[in-house]
Amino acid sequence: MSLPKMSLASWFRTLKTIAAQELASSGSDLRGILGIIARLTRLETSITKLQKYGTSYASTGPVLLPVGIPADFIDENYVSTHDWWREAHHDWWRGQDLDFSALMRRDPAPLPECSNREDYFGDNHLAYWLSGYRDYRKTLAALPDGLVGGRYFDFGGSTGRVFRHFAFQSDAWDVWSSDFKINSVEWNLRHFPTTIKTLLNTSSPSLPLPDGYFDLVTAFSVFTHINEPEIAWLLELRRILKVGGIACISIHDEATWQNRAPQLQDVMLRFRPDIANLPAFPEQKTVVTFREDDPYNCHVFYSREHIERVWGRFFEVCAVKPLYLDAQALVVCRRPS
Repeated sequence: MSLPKMSLASWFRTLKTIAAQELASSGSDLRGILGIIARLTRLETSITKLQKYGTSYASTGPVLLPVGIPADFIDENYVSTHDWWREAHHDWWRGQDLDFSALMRRDPAPLPECSNREDYFGDNHLAYWLSGYRDYRKTLAALPDGLVGGRYFDFGGSTGRVFRHFAFQSDAWDVWSSDFKINSVEWNLRHFPTTIKTLLNTSSPSLPLPDGYFDLVTAFSVFTHINEPEIAWLLELRRILKVGGIACISIHDEATWQNRAPQLQDVMLRFRPDIANLPAFPEQKTVVTFREDDPYNCHVFYSREHIERVWGRFFEVCAVKPLYLDAQALVVCRRPS
């Protein structure tokens, strides 16, 4: 007889159910069965914590074939009639005649299928590419004067939504990236040129990279999901930055709370109904945990006061830009001397 594939925590829950059913059906040896249930409950809790804190990599799926190269999806009509990527309240593109056909042809690397890119933009591959280009340009616009190139590290860069543009739209950057999803890094190793250095990091706050190596680090939609190791990861990014180097980190802040996407609100209603409809998040750092068995397990909201009081201990906080990357804020930090 073949047994179904189940996690250890699932096996413990199943055994508890069987024990409870045995108790209900027989009523015998009450103390012994209750003792077994109590021990299984403690073991289940321990296994769940082990999976959350002791698992090196986030759960992943298969590595799928690319959908094509950017030039395959050139659509001038879409670019001219959809303004979401231009954003009238930001000026990164003003005064420029952007030839998107030429820009997309400069990018020779294939695009990942949506499940290999965190489902960004579904099957709209042009919108996916445009969003990465927009965030690349907005990152450059947020940098202090004088930083125009150097070594760049995209922490949690997935399959290159942003870092591909640093690589292909400019010759000024030596591009590195890491992620803790095995399929994302495997996809990058298969489909990006060897000039892009991509590596697998674990959920523990340690990177196999030299001290003071990078001029620029980005972390987009990363600290939005980091709870307990927040400070340790900040210190690790600080360590790999050069003195005076810049970290651009996106967060959920007060404005994100006021402009929550429906998907995020659905998660909050399910897992934190006690706070989901409050006009402001209740703590300076508010966490919505949606699973316990994986290091990718929560949404985190940070107040401006938290950023200045906690992050300001380790970085010079140069700017906090609300609603800068869609509903996320951008925190621009400098490593002090």
